[in-house]
Amino acid sequence: MASSLKDIIRSGEGSQVEFKKTLSQLEKVAKTLVSFANSRGGLILVGVQDNGFVIGVNHPEEEHFMLEQAAGFYCKPPVKLIIREEEIYGKTVVIGEVEESTLKPHYALSKEEDWQLYVRTGDQCITASPLVAKALQMEKEGRDSLEKTPVSNNEKALFGFLDKKRRITLKDYAKLINVSKRRAFKILIDLTLSGKLYMHDLESQVFFTKA
Repeated sequence: MASSLKDIIRSGEGSQVEFKKTLSQLEKVAKTLVSFANSRGGLILVGVQDNGFVIGVNHPEEEHFMLEQAAGFYCKPPVKLIIREEEIYGKTVVIGEVEESTLKPHYALSKEEDWQLYVRTGDQCITASPLVAKALQMEKEGRDSLEKTPVSNNEKALFGFLDKKRRITLKDYAKLINVSKRRAFKILIDLTLSGKLYMHDLESQVFFTKA
């Protein structure tokens, strides 16, 4: 991210930024790391409260250790992480930077000691289904296709539908734009991971709403 740290903090938490006062639970750190790696990357700012107030950290080396442990041992496969420190308002903020991964999907170890898949939607890390895991595995192919094929009309149709109905299922979207479910799902997942849609996975029914 090219913006200054002050600008990032001023903009608040979002799809690529999360604030942490301190790092205390490796499982929660891993959850955030994999959600960024599985989506569009992001920054963890340690020493910043949820409201954007900078409190700084007293022992940066401890936060470094927590980030490294979470990325290396609580993420599968391990998440690549760049850690640095910046001074702001006389306080030290530890920054963990995660790039979008080419090894997705990544899973985080939970307190129950099972591996969970997370993606980033808005400022939330949400649990994703096996269906999404499959989509992430084929996402690179799908995104390349989206870049080559204009999707503005497809997006316009989608958001026009959502303005009226508020939610849409995969079946409805495939029918709306007259494409296969596989193609429609690639588009919906790409829009979800780029922050334009929210995905709701309730048991066997998956539907999407505007972000």
